[in-house]
Amino acid sequence: MTKPRCLLIANFSPASSLWDMGRGIRTALETSGVSVMEFLRSDFPNKELNHVMVKMIAEFKGPRFTLDINANENYRVQGGSLFDAFNLPKMSFITDSPLRHMAKIKAMPEQGILGLVDGDFPDIMADFPSPSRCHIPFPHAGPMPERGPLPNAQRDIPILFIGNITQCLSQDEYLSRHGGSDPVRRKALSQALEAAQETDASLYALCKAALPDKTPEDWLAATNDLETRLISTRRIALLNGLKDQEVLYCGIIDPSLRPSLPGSMEDRGIITFEDAADLMGRARVLLNSSPSFRNGAHERVFYGLSRGAAVVTEPSRFFSRPEAAKLGITMLPFAADQAPTAIDQAMTQSDDDRHSAQSHYAQTHTWTQRMETVLACLKDQFWATA
Repeated sequence: MTKPRCLLIANFSPASSLWDMGRGIRTALETSGVSVMEFLRSDFPNKELNHVMVKMIAEFKGPRFTLDINANENYRVQGGSLFDAFNLPKMSFITDSPLRHMAKIKAMPEQGILGLVDGDFPDIMADFPSPSRCHIPFPHAGPMPERGPLPNAQRDIPILFIGNITQCLSQDEYLSRHGGSDPVRRKALSQALEAAQETDASLYALCKAALPDKTPEDWLAATNDLETRLISTRRIALLNGLKDQEVLYCGIIDPSLRPSLPGSMEDRGIITFEDAADLMGRARVLLNSSPSFRNGAHERVFYGLSRGAAVVTEPSRFFSRPEAAKLGITMLPFAADQAPTAIDQAMTQSDDDRHSAQSHYAQTHTWTQRMETVLACLKDQFWATA
């Protein structure tokens, strides 16, 4: 088969992981034998250049496609999608819950593929029909392991914590916004909040069950607010549970929430994701709290593994116990005050353990493995009849 060509629409956003993930995806595409032409998007759109590059790759007669992150650059022509007009398949990697990007997902081309990072997210798409032809599993991943990871003796950061802490609704505000004054709804939503904190149940499923007489749009709003609250309260609780340990924190903290956090942690503030990855290479333990993914995993898990850190992360059905053990991943307990136990367990990881974990990671969870699913779908859905 002629070598496939891809227009990669990457995101210039150094403070988030999107840019680095785009670079990792480009490397994986090229490793998989795909010729890549890259369009670098930002908050300063360049519609004209985008159209030129779309037209250029569409004129190629062999297997071709576009790959973007979070369904961006959905330009329209003559009432339809630019990509459909050029008969150009578009794969979009949705890095979060699709509920966070639903307006853009609904503007996807008919010749579209949605890559979903969590095994529970297809249930969301069942309630929100998309023009796209199909969706596929596309879990987060990371680059190949760095050569020569530091041994434990040279890792000078005991615990590294990366992630923003933002304002969220109080429990009463949440119940009032989504349950109103109805005592039955408020009780059901209160139980959903509790289950979100104490189980790995799908957040969307919890809200949908709590509001059975509401619409998908209502479930979307309730789930997004629940997720925001869960992330913020969980991270605050974990950091307070580790107030007696040496923690390096990187991220944005809402000023109103700073007093609720321990003064003992070193607050580095916001840094680029590339700098964060370098810190992972110096950390004994990377503590990742992203409770959004109940049947998936955040990209920091895999970037931490690529840099040789012992990863402590939220419980997820994505990792079986044997798989987590092979990767050297320790699951956090639901009770935040028990987090030190998980940290202590991760601290026992030896240099030999790190070598084994990185070897397994390199064979299972890099961007190159994820590309296999994308290329197989393209061949089946679009290129078989080209």
